[in-house]
Amino acid sequence: MKGSIFSSLVSITNGLHRDNRQEKNFKYLLSDFKLNQKADNAVFKVNFKKPLNAKKEYYQKLIYNETENTIALFVKEFPKNATPLENKYSYTLLLNKFDKYLNDISTYITKKGITADLSNDDNYIINYLKVSAIRLYAELQEQYGQFSDTALFSIQEIAEKYFNDTDFDTSVFVKLETDKKEEVKKPSKTKSKPKTSFGYKNKDTSGLLKVLNDFQLRIDLLDNRTTVQQLYNLLIAKDFTELNTEIYLQCETTQFSYIVDVLKPFFTGFNPTSIERSGKFITKTGTPLKANNLHKNKVHNPKEKEEIDNIIQQLQ
Repeated sequence: MKGSIFSSLVSITNGLHRDNRQEKNFKYLLSDFKLNQKADNAVFKVNFKKPLNAKKEYYQKLIYNETENTIALFVKEFPKNATPLENKYSYTLLLNKFDKYLNDISTYITKKGITADLSNDDNYIINYLKVSAIRLYAELQEQYGQFSDTALFSIQEIAEKYFNDTDFDTSVFVKLETDKKEEVKKPSKTKSKPKTSFGYKNKDTSGLLKVLNDFQLRIDLLDNRTTVQQLYNLLIAKDFTELNTEIYLQCETTQFSYIVDVLKPFFTGFNPTSIERSGKFITKTGTPLKANNLHKNKVHNPKEKEEIDNIIQQLQ
């Protein structure tokens, strides 16, 4: 089969239903089959029913290998020296790819009448393919969700979104907490300092102050408990935890979500995740602003969009 196994197995012309090889053929293929190691950067593993014949085992191993290879390549897609815009672009490309995998698998399941009966060979293989594609989507979100412009979903929500599966058994996914602490969290400790700064890129910060003043003048960005100067000081601070400041928003959340999006390229770490972690931003209703709130309120045409776009051009 050519191309990604996530596409080829559910191809109408060359998919799994076209494979009429006998059990002995699969036993022969397995005799020289090399299984890959788990990806070093993996967040999840899948506990799936053990394959009980050669055909199931062969395809299970093929899917496993490609899943681990895909996750391992995340490191190359998101190099340490990449800019936020480059990471955002890489995230979108991968998300679109996994979105297509999931939609294609869902279509195949419907057209071919695939069920949850894992004793049947095709059912087993396609269900394992489905779980593996959900894992790719979940791994991408877990590792690089800070670069997403769209809402993040739980594993259950992914299953429901693509397969209308409200009873999906999420217990097949096991989060590798120990591995993550050793392999991912330890390196991040060397970057603890940037987590307390939004990282404005330009040494000359006067342009940012002008933009914030214009936002306040034209769209009522902040309420009267917060000054523009306080927001400016927070955004350029080397360590915002040292500032005893809370930023009370007056504008609509859809507007602020859009402002965050257009300001992100001018910072190394200004995004919904870092905003939530800072604990400094308060909504109009008096509650701390959460990343998910910004994601859910992301729209392409918020109120006074043209005003916002015109103001941001001063930083170009």
